[in-house]
Amino acid sequence: MNHPILTIDIGNTSTTTAIISEDGVSELSRFPRADGVEHNVQKALDIYGASGVTQVVVGSVVPDLTGKWKVHLSESLGCGAWELVPGSQLEIPVSYPNPTTIGADRLANAVAAVRKVGAPVVVADFGTALTFDIVTEEKGYIGGVIAPGIDMMYSYFGEKTALLPKLSPQPCAKVVGRSTEEAMHAGAYYGYRGMVREIFSQIREDLALPEIKLLATGGFASTVLRDFDESVMLCPHLTLEGLVFAWQYADSNFS
Repeated sequence: MNHPILTIDIGNTSTTTAIISEDGVSELSRFPRADGVEHNVQKALDIYGASGVTQVVVGSVVPDLTGKWKVHLSESLGCGAWELVPGSQLEIPVSYPNPTTIGADRLANAVAAVRKVGAPVVVADFGTALTFDIVTEEKGYIGGVIAPGIDMMYSYFGEKTALLPKLSPQPCAKVVGRSTEEAMHAGAYYGYRGMVREIFSQIREDLALPEIKLLATGGFASTVLRDFDESVMLCPHLTLEGLVFAWQYADSNFS
């Protein structure tokens, strides 16, 4: 990777961008969806306009936003644009029954995880939703699990009750709360960790792969997995790296 790549991960809550080059990941930025796509694209241009970008690589789970990010940025920066889609040729096989329904972020995570540690591997992505994606040696990407994100759990209190406040996710020091807020934090934090542990345990059991590796990414990963009792590798830039790996593979096969 001789030149800087502008990598764009368009998610439901925010869009994450970064420069990826031989020096690693730099100029990481997050743009809340609520700010509006035109505003966010212009801010991205202000950040990356002088960075010497030679390629834009995009992964998106929000189709309505994809074109505005991909086309406007690539045209303004004067470089090519490539998007990871379910039909993209990947370096791992996909044996999922309906591959057109797999999100680009999940494919990128699977590609990057195999590059980093090989298969079999599970990737847990702590975003708006919590996703688990599984790659095996024999079948490649086989599917996964989708659960509510931890922010949904906290938001639910304030949205669905008359008296409970809306809280933000944070680590919890003790399980017995001595106030309403402490009790809510304990229930959400420890309950969520328990869900993560149980899902991973069932994946290992169902696949008969007790040594399968677990990688974690996403904004809430470090919060949820603090002092976690399972062996897990935190990879904060996994999705962005996977997008670039996927583009490199596709480019090498069609150039």
